[in-house]
Order: sequence, then C-alpha cells, then structure tokens
Amino acid sequence: MSETGVPRRRAPAAAAKQAVYGCTREAIVTRKLPPGTKLTEDAVADAFECGRGAVRWALARLHDEGLVSLIPNRGAFVAQPAADEAKHLFGARRILEGGIVRCLCQFHRDDGCQPLIACAEAEDRARLAGDAATALRLSGDFHLIMAGLTGNPVVETMLRELVSRTILAISTHQRTDTSGCRTHEHWRLIDLIRRGDLEAAAREIDAHLAALEDGLDLSPRPALSTGLREILSAARHAGAA
Repeated sequence: MSETGVPRRRAPAAAAKQAVYGCTREAIVTRKLPPGTKLTEDAVADAFECGRGAVRWALARLHDEGLVSLIPNRGAFVAQPAADEAKHLFGARRILEGGIVRCLCQFHRDDGCQPLIACAEAEDRARLAGDAATALRLSGDFHLIMAGLTGNPVVETMLRELVSRTILAISTHQRTDTSGCRTHEHWRLIDLIRRGDLEAAAREIDAHLAALEDGLDLSPRPALSTGLREILSAARHAGAA
C-alpha cells in the first residue's frame, strides 16, 4: 500500500530489482540525486511500484559500488566522498587511464577510434543544445569507451566504478566556476591516440584528470534537499521509454 492509500502494483521481482538499481544509479551519476540525498525505502518503492525487498537489493548493490552509504539506524544516502577519498579516486584514475591510453596508442588508430569520435561528437551536440545532463553522461562514457577498447573487461569494470565515484566527488566538491570534463581535451586525446603518441597521450590524460581535480572545492558542503519520489519516478519512466 502506498502512502496515498492506493494499492501498489508489484513488478516482477527480478525486473523490479534491475529497474530500481539501473534507474537509481543513472539518477545518481547524472547528478539528479545529489550527494547526501536520503533514499527512503518507502519512497523508492512507491516510485517504482515494487516491494521493499527489491529496493534493499538495489541499495545494497549501489553500496557495493560506493555510490550509496548505508548508515545503521539512519538508512541509505547517496554517498558524499570525503576530500581525501576524492584525491584517492583521481589518483587511481590517473594510474589506470594512463595505462589505458598507452594501450590504445599501440592498437587503436584511425578506424579504431570511431567509437570515441562518435561519443565526442554527441557530447558536443549536447553542450550546444544546453543539455547538461546528457553532456555529463557522455563525458563519462568517453572514458568508459576508452576502457572498453582495450578489450580487457576487468579494466572496464574497474574504471566504471571509478568514473561513477568521481562523478559523486565532483558533485560534492565542484567549484561553481568550473564545468567538469572539457570536450576539446577529449578531441586532443583522440588525435594523440590516432597518431600513436604514447607519452603525449599519457601526459594529456593526466593533465585532463588533474584539471578535474583542481576544480574541486574540498571544504564541507551541506546536503541538498530534493524530491526523491519525483526524481526516481521520472528516471523510471525515462528508462522505460
């Protein structure tokens, strides 16, 4: 029964778990659910018209990925990476992505860069259209595509988690005068990879990630209030569409 008194229609358990997990994750990494947002089980269940068991499963999986904090006697919250954690996350990305671009410089030139080119073009279009949420998602996708092109699924999984958690760090600590990933730097990376310039590409990705980290204000910030049901309901319907 929902809070409105209307009986809740239950989605099939497996489908409900994946819907809650996928849509909530998307809402977190696109910053629709800011760090510190409380993920009340009843509100999430109402948004997805499912049981609380599916919600608990999804929140536990998001917790395992570092996107949700589970606090005893308080509940689940969108994670707020601390300042030292943010530094470690960017440090890990520098190490991992430096190796990724060196790998791509050896094995992916010209036609092999087409997925990166398509992503950068889509990111440009989103920014020109003023679609900040889509541009943000595509900027993260660019780095994940690079990982995917290595052909190493372990590297891809590791970077996926790091990208998601650094997006949270940026959401928590980003200064108002910065704008996150800069598309022209993605284009420079593509050019260097196509030329096979290992060392220049490694320096470029290091500078790119350093610029993101330099855009952080590591002083404490208060959590933002938000309409949890409305955001997750919209995410659910967008995912269904």
